[in-house]
Amino acid sequence: MQLSKGFDYAVRCMVHLALQPGNGGADLKSISRAQAVPVSYLAKIMRTLVRGGLVTSTLGRGGGYVLRRDPSEITLLQIYGLMEGEINFMNCMQNEKSCSLVPLCPQRPVWGRLQKAVEGVFRETTLQDLVPRPFAGIEKERLHVPVRP
Repeated sequence: MQLSKGFDYAVRCMVHLALQPGNGGADLKSISRAQAVPVSYLAKIMRTLVRGGLVTSTLGRGGGYVLRRDPSEITLLQIYGLMEGEINFMNCMQNEKSCSLVPLCPQRPVWGRLQKAVEGVFRETTLQDLVPRPFAGIEKERLHVPVRP
């Protein structure tokens, strides 16, 4: 099992925005540089996040992207839902008719528990939980998350 690059990049970019002082924004190029995400791919991700209501974009000089809500109100499940849709480990979890073995399948309950566990972790984890806490003696530059002045 592996999460997609798109989801990973989206979370990293959202954390980057959460770190901006005073709910300030960040432009596409600065996010791209800081998070090592290609600009063209990042533009698609940010459009998805804007359409999904998690981020606001402002055009023009001094424009950029800003979180639409407080980081404590944005969950990984919300980000995952925008980027990937519903969590679905196996087709039979959403559609019992997809497999004739569903009534007798010994694995299905395990996949169901696994899916619920991942959904629970994503539901409980907010963006605020992912924001690095200041470490004694470590500057922000060493956290690889530059903050726009």
